[in-house]
Amino acid sequence: MIKKVFFSFFLIITLNTKSQENDTLLVKYKTAYDDAKRDTIRLQKILDLGEYLINRDFKKAKKYFNEGLDIISKDEKRLEKYKIAIYVQLGVINRREANYDKAIDYYLKSLSYYEKKEDESKIADVYHNMALVYRYQRNHKKAIENYKTAITLKEKVKDTFGLGAGYNMLGVSYRQNKQLDSALFCYEKAMYFFNAIKSKEDIHGVYGNLAALYAYQKKFDLSLPLKYKNLKYYKSIGKKLSVCVEYFNLSNDFKRMKKWKESLLYADSSLQVALEQGFKERISKAYLRKSFASKKLGEFENAYENYRMFNRYSDSIFNIQSAKKIQALELNYKFEKEKAELELKNKSEASKKKLYLLLFILSLISAALIGVLLRRNYLQKLKLDNLKFENEKKELSTEIASREKEMKQLIADNTMRVAFKEELIHKIKEEVVSKKPEQMKTTLNSLIMQLQLQVTTEKKLDGLQEKITEVNKEFDSVLREKFPELTKGEREVCALLRLNLSIKEIMTIRDVSVDSVKSMRKRIRKKMNVSSEIDLVEFIQNL
Repeated sequence: MIKKVFFSFFLIITLNTKSQENDTLLVKYKTAYDDAKRDTIRLQKILDLGEYLINRDFKKAKKYFNEGLDIISKDEKRLEKYKIAIYVQLGVINRREANYDKAIDYYLKSLSYYEKKEDESKIADVYHNMALVYRYQRNHKKAIENYKTAITLKEKVKDTFGLGAGYNMLGVSYRQNKQLDSALFCYEKAMYFFNAIKSKEDIHGVYGNLAALYAYQKKFDLSLPLKYKNLKYYKSIGKKLSVCVEYFNLSNDFKRMKKWKESLLYADSSLQVALEQGFKERISKAYLRKSFASKKLGEFENAYENYRMFNRYSDSIFNIQSAKKIQALELNYKFEKEKAELELKNKSEASKKKLYLLLFILSLISAALIGVLLRRNYLQKLKLDNLKFENEKKELSTEIASREKEMKQLIADNTMRVAFKEELIHKIKEEVVSKKPEQMKTTLNSLIMQLQLQVTTEKKLDGLQEKITEVNKEFDSVLREKFPELTKGEREVCALLRLNLSIKEIMTIRDVSVDSVKSMRKRIRKKMNVSSEIDLVEFIQNL
């Protein structure tokens, strides 16, 4: 007896302590909310406070979220991220109020926003919440698909809590779909993740689902202790929805055990919490359970009245119009998503075209620039070549002038040589032949010395023809190209005329008569097609 009293006393202290801790946390959130002045800070505090209250005081949570939307309406563009976060919470509220079409609408709007932001963690949260809606609508196939999508994304972002929550709810859908082994596997996975982060509240959530599985298997010795344990815990932390669910789960166990009074008692407790918080789907279930238990107890009037109330709430929850709205919302979301993807694809194609055009223009500019540089390089090279050519031309002209001067000197010497020979013949005739034998020796010695000087001069003249040929080598090529009918001798005379030599000088060099040189000049003029009005020497020099 003493042990029981002590245990009851200890339990009361524990519950009071836990309640005080929760009150302290609520005061903390409320104080932060009251002190917030700026819109962004106030909205964040509204989210913190609303998320805390959503499982404890459903109606107050809804009030705070609606207040948040009023603040956001002043500047929706700047405060869009807060609006979407509130949409997710309003989806939860409408789901618990059994306004499933509204819940799905909020979730799809949130999903569209988070997909644009590529926030995989938030996308996973939305898929998880939509799965809950489909589960309440008994569409287990769709619920399981959404849970799996959420779990895959949570694995990518390494969200331990998200993985635990995902596996826990996936287990519920498997259990309701009578896939019991899969359900048990999911609960074990959920327990592993929640133990890793030491989340006591979520571990109790897994206990509740395991208890439901044991009850389905009629293992009430395992089911009932877990449910009583959970009920006490949820009462201690003020989690109203979980308290409502655990009351109903206990009613369910006693129904299976055919203990109708106990089943009716717990069903009524569940109904009271559901009515207080406005949990429409839970209200419907509680009335149906009360109707069934009343019928089994022979209380037919109560059974009828409870069934009538069940129908009223059930019709508002599960109706064709609501299902159509949800389907329309899903189709509209898919259409908008496909439209957005198509627009993105078109923008991508347009961007590619712009990029290709830009690359083409850059290629043209590059080609033009290369062309300009190549032309500039070519002109620079041409300029240098022309300068080099002019320098070489000047050097060649200087060299030719020098050689011409030298040749003219040689020609002059040659003229003097001819004159000397004529004078020498005259001296021989006048001074040697007519002299006496004794005077002849002196005269001959004088002539010998003069002859030696003449020999030296003639040696200089030996290379005259060779020098003329060397100087006029390039000129000879020009004559061959332009006037191929000219003979070798005529080209040699042209070369001498180019040096501005007289007919007499040409006659001497070529050792021919004056008439021969004149005749050759006429042939050259004819072959070059030079009229008599034009100076032949000047024409040749300009070639």
